[in-house]
Amino acid sequence: MKKIVKSRLLAVSGTKIMVLKKMGTPTRYTLPGGIKKRKETEEEALIRETGEEITLKLIEEQVQFYLSHIKRTDTETINKNYYYARLKPSKIKVLEKHKFEKVLWLNWKKAIEFTDKSDCMAIKAYFKNIGKKQKREQNYECQVSSRIAM
Repeated sequence: MKKIVKSRLLAVSGTKIMVLKKMGTPTRYTLPGGIKKRKETEEEALIRETGEEITLKLIEEQVQFYLSHIKRTDTETINKNYYYARLKPSKIKVLEKHKFEKVLWLNWKKAIEFTDKSDCMAIKAYFKNIGKKQKREQNYECQVSSRIAM
């Protein structure tokens, strides 16, 4: 059975995510990244692939592992590793113009309408987990111990 390992980047800024608009119609978005070569780590593959696709130069300290999605078929196993980085939206150019039209910073809810299933799942999971974490932090800040309140 063939094993394929891919790395994908969730580049986020607030509620926006960076996506690459694929060539052609209908409208389709994807996250930057690609297939790992034999002697690379997943992080190295992500940095190399992102640098080949767009004018974004990452370093390993900028990206953090987020989750993996494994898809098995009769002939292959595809393991997509998702990494995230908090970035400021900036003008980023496409280098692989035969694959992608442009780089966009979109609200995550708008972006997931046009991504594949696994990218959609990873984006939703990221933003829903971040939202829950922020609510917990806000609730914690608002709670005052009964001892202190006296």
